[in-house]
Amino acid sequence: MNFICTWICVDAIGEESIYPQTGEKSSGLKHQNIYWRCILLFFATSKRFNKTQKHILFSNTHVFPVVDGKEIRASLQELGVEIIYTEFNYKTPKGYFNMFQNQFFEFSILEYITKNNINPNDQYLILDSDCVFSKNIDELFEIASPNGFISFEDDCSTDLVIHGLSRKDMKELYQELSDKKVDEIPGYHYGEFFLANVKNVNTIFNDFKALWPELLRRHEAGLPKFNEEAQTLSYIYYKNNFMASPRKDLLKRFWTNPVFYRNVGEQDTEVAIWHLPSEKTFGLADLYKLLILNQNNYGLSLSEAQFTTMLRSTLGIPKLTISKFTKYYAVSYYRAAKKKLKKMICA
Repeated sequence: MNFICTWICVDAIGEESIYPQTGEKSSGLKHQNIYWRCILLFFATSKRFNKTQKHILFSNTHVFPVVDGKEIRASLQELGVEIIYTEFNYKTPKGYFNMFQNQFFEFSILEYITKNNINPNDQYLILDSDCVFSKNIDELFEIASPNGFISFEDDCSTDLVIHGLSRKDMKELYQELSDKKVDEIPGYHYGEFFLANVKNVNTIFNDFKALWPELLRRHEAGLPKFNEEAQTLSYIYYKNNFMASPRKDLLKRFWTNPVFYRNVGEQDTEVAIWHLPSEKTFGLADLYKLLILNQNNYGLSLSEAQFTTMLRSTLGIPKLTISKFTKYYAVSYYRAAKKKLKKMICA
């Protein structure tokens, strides 16, 4: 059996961290509802293409809100999504890292799988909820099946610092943790994508469980450490010789806002899974309105041509319309001015 999964990990009051793409307090409904909308969109686009896989939402909350007049739990049930409650067992302490505190929730998901699935060949695809599907992903599972694993690396430079560490920093940390010389500068695997069979999930989780106390110790001692799940998984993959795939048409992390950085090309319409981290309040919000709120049956009745046209035009892949181009500039500069004014008032 193959599983397609995403997750939500709700921050409690007093346990907030920074999520720059929403601009909202992470314990608040405004922030959380952005993610609930993404979740409905995630499953609606996947169910269109992926009819043989089982769909799962992992959640650390039993409270499912009503968003835009839609009962989230009922909507997920209509989409055939299984909801699995999972405790957040690997919370980082206050001060560990100021952003994305919930990213280690993924290891609670892996722990759940190790305890509840004994079929070594079952494969779990776990994605961030700000992903959408443009086509069937049977090929992805087929490619992963022989080794029970597939992953993809960020093409970032060796000096670029991402969430507190560059790849050069990661090399030094690998050597300290393994007490072995590392000859090459390691790759940085995408954290929004995880695909492994149950056998390898057990290997990965057991390695994490052994590593977790050392990460906490290093935090207490003020030593370099892995600050998020992508860095942590990259190290575990390195330890186990789990190699990244060179394929570029299965998953891409799109940066779409021309005000800051845009990495979209003509060939990107062929990518199967679109990850759009900066689009939660832009294109994904617009697509949610068109597909979830304005269509019957979550847009599943649309023809393939209608869906494809809607997906590409709304998300600006491969090209932006003049109206979307204008919206990016207007909203981006408005938010920047609002943020600057807030800082001046608080100063």
